[in-house]
This record gives sequence, structure tokens and C-alpha cells, in this order.
Amino acid sequence: MSKNFEYSVAIRTLGTGGEKYRQEIESLHNQTVKPKHIFVFIAEGYPRPDFQVGIEEYVPVHKGLVHQRAASLQGVDTEYLLILDDDIYFPDDAVEKLYDAMIARNADCIAPETFNNENMNLVHKLGYYAANGVIARGDDEWAIKIMRNGTFSFNGSPKKGGVYLTQSFPGTACFCRTEAFRGIHYENELWIDQFPAGTFGEDQVMAYKFHRNGYKVLTAYDTGILHLDAGTNNVHEKPYHKIKFRAMSYYLTWHRTRYAVKGNSFGEKFLCSCAYLWRFFMGCCTRVIYSLVRLQPKHLIAYIHGNLAGIGFVWTKEYRSLCNFLLK
Repeated sequence: MSKNFEYSVAIRTLGTGGEKYRQEIESLHNQTVKPKHIFVFIAEGYPRPDFQVGIEEYVPVHKGLVHQRAASLQGVDTEYLLILDDDIYFPDDAVEKLYDAMIARNADCIAPETFNNENMNLVHKLGYYAANGVIARGDDEWAIKIMRNGTFSFNGSPKKGGVYLTQSFPGTACFCRTEAFRGIHYENELWIDQFPAGTFGEDQVMAYKFHRNGYKVLTAYDTGILHLDAGTNNVHEKPYHKIKFRAMSYYLTWHRTRYAVKGNSFGEKFLCSCAYLWRFFMGCCTRVIYSLVRLQPKHLIAYIHGNLAGIGFVWTKEYRSLCNFLLK
């Protein structure tokens, strides 16, 4: 396919990525099709990295995962946009291959699978379902589907090197048409940044917003693109308030993206409510067991407290004034 395409790169960072960030920048400069611009949206007040590989342009913006990501359109004059976190490694031809796959399927956005949920063993998959309602599916030609309970199901046995339709994707990296990202108005989700970083699945909100607003989204497997900081999430080490806010985010993500979407019938809302209630019940059961094993009741209490706080939040003036998730 032709290499005559131009793209910009938008990276969000606190400037603390160190060696991982250096690897990312160097890999971008080694691409067979090099970016026209690399914009680094660094949180205000944080020091710039002490190295410069090439054409990076640092843009100070308000701190916040959504603020920094929504700023990705600033200065962009290219048809395509590569949106990244600050710890992603790209093989030399990775961007070219993402472009080829997206154009071949007439899509608007494509993301590499960097979490590799399909590689989890059975015990981990069962635990994932019991704690969060996430479940593996057979290969049905979709990568990720968002369910009525607000969480997702994932393809448990994708084809090697497959490119699949998807309703969501890991937010670590995605390549998209600039107009598609502009079209989802991600700035409408700035309200999420009031929650502590790492407690809200803002990337799922962004990815699902592409899908629900009519854009064709793909996931590519086995691209060689690596998330260099894909570590284990040690839940038992998290303080109470972060566990509570995480549970609150479960409810709010469900409410915003599945329940309170314009056009939902009474029947659809009823089914969504039943699905979330089952997810909540399963989550409580799992956290009762976990709290007994760890002798730490905070996990159950914070989970319940967070869901109740989420119910209260949807009645606030701030939340009720938000534009609907469906823009069309």
C-alpha cells in the first residue's frame, strides 16, 4: 500500500517515563513512515524530560488523563493521529501496518492489543469475571464487546495476527482519522478528571464513544507493539479511597455509556439495570471472600460505598448537565 500518508503523534505524560519514554520516542523516529509532528502534552508544573530525540514539541496542559488526551488535537494539521501514553514501543513498520489495516477495512480507528487478556489462564479468567464481570468469549470476529453491565467481554481465542472489529480497546495506543477523534468530542468527558488518576476507566469511555457514535473501530493482534509498563495491579495495596472511587467509576461508566443513552427504551434500561445488579452482587460476593482471606473488610465496604456514591453523583447538577454520550 502507498506510504503517502501524514500523521501526527499526541503523547500524554507527566514527564516521569524515563527510559520507557525514551524507547517510545526513539521507536517513533525509526518508523518507516515518520510522523510529521510529535506533540507531547505534559502536565503543567512537571519538568520536561532531559533529552530530545528529534522533533518533539512539548505543550503544557492542565493535569488530568482526560484533559491531556482531549488536548491531542491542538496543533494537528494531518489527516491521521497516533494517540499514545508515554510507555509504548513500536517496531519500525508498526505505524505503516496499522494504517494499511485500517485503510483496507475502511475503518476510522485501529488499536493494537497490548493487554493480552486472551493469554490469561483459567483461574485468572474466573477471578476476573467474579470480581469485575469481565468474561472471555469464543472467536466471533470481534475483539472486545461492551456488555449491558458496563464492563466488557473479550475474545478468548483470536487468530494469530488477526484484525477484528471492536467496541473498545486498551487506551495505551490508537491510530485514527483526526476527524474521527474530533467527532467524539472527548472534551465532554473532562468531568472524569475529578477522580484520582488510575481509578476511572477513562480509556474505555473514549474507545466506546467512537463505536457508539458510528465510527468503525478495529483491534490488531500480535503487532509487536509493546506496553512497557504493563505491570500487575496490586489491589490489596490500594488505600480505601481509591478502592471506593474505582467502584464509583464502575457505576458511572455503566450509567453514562449503557443506561442513560438517548434512545434507550424502558425495556433496554430494565435489562441494563438487571445486568448491573448481577455484576454488583457478584462483586460483593467476591469481596466478602477476599476481605475474609485478607482480614481487610475495606474491600467490601469501599465497593458498596463507591456504588452508593455513584448513584448519588448521577443526580448532581454537574453530571445532569453533561451532553449525552450519543452525539448524533
